[in-house]
Amino acid sequence: MIWKDWEEYLQDSEQTKELYNKVQDIKTIEVPEEYLDLWKKISFLVQLNKAKQHQLSEQQTKECFLELIKRPYFLTTIAEAFDVKNIVEVGTAEGLQFFSFAEYIKQKGYGHVWSCDIRDIRNRKYCEKYNDVTTFCLSNAKDLASQITEKIDLFYIDASHDKNAVLADVEKIRQVQSENPIWIFDDFDVRFGCYYDIQELCKKSGSFKIYNVGNTASGNPNHQVVIYGQL
Repeated sequence: MIWKDWEEYLQDSEQTKELYNKVQDIKTIEVPEEYLDLWKKISFLVQLNKAKQHQLSEQQTKECFLELIKRPYFLTTIAEAFDVKNIVEVGTAEGLQFFSFAEYIKQKGYGHVWSCDIRDIRNRKYCEKYNDVTTFCLSNAKDLASQITEKIDLFYIDASHDKNAVLADVEKIRQVQSENPIWIFDDFDVRFGCYYDIQELCKKSGSFKIYNVGNTASGNPNHQVVIYGQL
């Protein structure tokens, strides 16, 4: 999964040390009930159908789900560690991460979450519940950026798997980044074209962390990357 010489791109900087000290181990976190409820209501059936399509056994599905339920809350722990106020997501889908970030903002008492997708299949119940702390754009990253009036502290990019798509999304939305933002990229795996985009961003930054977030319901491993600093 990881290119052979990746360690040489890690800078010996205070920023990199801070990143490694603050980002927890996803395997050890305990997920609060409100985030578990979001996963059950929004993603359980979607992931169950996916597991059946890929012919995962009952045991494989159970093990996969124990990992899947941690991901949304895990990203909010990164936001909390860096006292993130405003969040942008590219690639909303059913809205699991969108609403998990919204729950984090609601508990924090200030901030906002913006997200975009080319289709809207969000859970309507949670659209209403988090309406006051969220903005959804039925379009792409460029159109979303034009609607943002605040500097963004955390970006979560989970859209196209195609090569050059992630670089294009970053270019479209980077003008709204704060002074020291957090960028998180999903699907950092060699089976996707976006792997090479994310690898390029890691090399340019130097301050990044790669971690395994468990298997997807397809049975394949999933890695994410968090990059600290402006892109």
